[in-house]
Amino acid sequence: MRKSILLLYVVIFLLQIILCVPFIYAEAESETVATEVNVSANQGVDDILNDFGSLFWGNNSTAKIDEEVYLGGYPLGITIDGDGVTVIGLNEFVAQDGSLCCPALLAGIEINDVIVEFNGRKIYGSAKLSEIAEQSAGQELSLKFLRDGEMKETTITPQKDLTAGQYRLGLWTRDSSSGIGTLTYVRKNLKFGSLGHPITDPKGSIVSCKNGGVFGCTIDGIEKGQKGAAGELKGSFCFDKRTGNIYANNKFGAFGSFNNLPQFCTELTPVADISEVTPGKAQIYCTLDDNERKCYDIEIVKATPQNSRDDKGMIIHVTDKELLSKTGGIVQGMSGSPIVQNGKLVGAVTHVFVNDPTRGYGIYAKWMLTN
Repeated sequence: MRKSILLLYVVIFLLQIILCVPFIYAEAESETVATEVNVSANQGVDDILNDFGSLFWGNNSTAKIDEEVYLGGYPLGITIDGDGVTVIGLNEFVAQDGSLCCPALLAGIEINDVIVEFNGRKIYGSAKLSEIAEQSAGQELSLKFLRDGEMKETTITPQKDLTAGQYRLGLWTRDSSSGIGTLTYVRKNLKFGSLGHPITDPKGSIVSCKNGGVFGCTIDGIEKGQKGAAGELKGSFCFDKRTGNIYANNKFGAFGSFNNLPQFCTELTPVADISEVTPGKAQIYCTLDDNERKCYDIEIVKATPQNSRDDKGMIIHVTDKELLSKTGGIVQGMSGSPIVQNGKLVGAVTHVFVNDPTRGYGIYAKWMLTN
């Protein structure tokens, strides 16, 4: 009898503890949310509702990031493979015998032709085209291409460039989607994140990515941004220097892996949690036409608390006089430039305000690292 009564008391005691736990948890969460709501007097109603919503659905940003990465800030030539490559130019070069030659011109290739097959192999990117030409050792190869929607065939004989020492076709091509962006970070496992926003087609739709390439890139010039017109970093790809692959292109950036750890990866930088990012001084790292990565001062104007993955988490303002004199602020090609605050990677530059190129958006590093 005594054992039964004792057992009953134990059960009642345990039930009281279990029933109290949710109320203790809710109280702790309410204190956290109250702090976030008061972060900024200018915070929008939607943001406040999101913060209070975390009381009931949980707050993903409470999970701390315990990771260190290699900081980016270097330009990347990025391509996403598609069905064929478009010829955008023909060029002559000096052959081994000292004469000027253009194999593509002799083969009847014209600008805007789309090369879809080379020596019996499907062509998805410019790098593959160059690779097959180099392996040809000067042998005649078959070529299939589309012209105004009609399939055509020809043969072409690559010639060895006297200066470069490589077999070339004498043409410039453009992949289905390609462009210049900035590397944000590299993980210890060689995976990386860049851009902080998706690569899109001319209609603004996110380009589907089955595979893609990453290439060496040099910045050749800068088109300075001004009110009403976004500027641009102008660069060129080194298609003979493929350094890795792209495996994902989504709302949060272009993601891939390097073949080898880049030489600049010598020092690890901790990644900040969203709760650590505050309005105030910060820095961005990027490479301009001197082709050296440098650090420039900015200010984080607003750091919006976010409970789930989203872009445009920060509003930033470029304050560095040197960067302003060179670019006018944020320009195309700087997307992905890492944002550092208090020695930690907090995010990446993603967008520029067209009417004020000194200001733009940034995405939190945490959301990029979930890919």
